[in-house]
Amino acid sequence: MRKSILAMVSFLFVVAPLYAQRPNRSNALTLFVSDATFTSNSSGSSFDADFGLALDHMFNDRFSAELAVTSQHAERVITYLGPTGAPSVNTYSDRLYPIDANVSYHFLTNGRWKPYLGVGARYVSDSLHFSGPSASHRFTEKSVDPEISGGITLQFNPALGLRFDVKQIIANRRPYVADPYFKASVGLSLRF
Repeated sequence: MRKSILAMVSFLFVVAPLYAQRPNRSNALTLFVSDATFTSNSSGSSFDADFGLALDHMFNDRFSAELAVTSQHAERVITYLGPTGAPSVNTYSDRLYPIDANVSYHFLTNGRWKPYLGVGARYVSDSLHFSGPSASHRFTEKSVDPEISGGITLQFNPALGLRFDVKQIIANRRPYVADPYFKASVGLSLRF
């Protein structure tokens, strides 16, 4: 996973100068990481993060639309009664691929910092497969929820920027989906 992320980031640094002379940059491709965790203990250190890709289109100087897909780790704890009547607790891990669709308003600034606010929706399909003591079970929960988003982009040049973004689900009707309500991310954005 680290090698593929490193390869994609390297690709952005190589391709960005090629587009530096283009006058109209109405599209952006952003490679981002979110929910990064660093763990250090006696057995060593580890780094884990979710990652994703976003495609953004600017309609004019103030309004844009974005479609983003994230590959994120999901973990849930299931408690069920075993054959003896004693509760059994199991932890299951999986990967989710939520899709975010947002429309954003960009504040015009004279500097390199470009703030924005947005609104949209997040779609996620969460399937859980597990085997109990007597049978195999599968649960699928699909959810489309409204969200608000905001962030700021630091433009290094007209083609390359560093983007900080947050998204918050504003509905409270997803009790069985392992997707978090709040998501913060940082990524490299390439305008073309």
